[in-house]
Amino acid sequence: MTAAELHLAPARVARGLRHRLPGWFSGRVLAGSLVSGFVMGAMLVAVAWTSFGAEVVAPPRDVQLTIPRGTAALLAAGKPSAIPSQISLTQGDRLVLVNDDVVTHTIGGWSVKPGMALTIAADSPVASVFACSIHRSGSLGLIVTPRPGLVDGILITILVSVPIGLVLFAGTTVFRNLEMDPEAA
Repeated sequence: MTAAELHLAPARVARGLRHRLPGWFSGRVLAGSLVSGFVMGAMLVAVAWTSFGAEVVAPPRDVQLTIPRGTAALLAAGKPSAIPSQISLTQGDRLVLVNDDVVTHTIGGWSVKPGMALTIAADSPVASVFACSIHRSGSLGLIVTPRPGLVDGILITILVSVPIGLVLFAGTTVFRNLEMDPEAA
């Protein structure tokens, strides 16, 4: 083997690797698309996270459930109450039960006397059904979802970013190949 052949060997290896990849593939375009997808995904997650109440952005809230005057009379007459049968909270929220009726009502283990307001902290995630006296069915559903945290935001950003980046890569590749195709003009 001559020195000239030794000098050409690395070029052949590099060219051989390049020949194994499809002609339309560009590593730089893929990397740029994935970075752009990550930026776009991070912006989308930030907007969604803000809208749906992340811990850092949205403070816990008070959700008021008012038992209107005449609820017990409606139920005694066999009519449904106008109170929702299910309440959804986020961890850290507080459920404020206000009894404007003339009788004491029970929800789970809590009794709410007429004119009384009771605050219940939603400290941990749960999906449960409580016995209650404010519905004909005798039950009230309560769902407490966990408040999203930083790790959730990062994981969601990655899960959203990769498909966005791949779509950007595919679109860029198609348009690059259309520009290079002399028959397309």
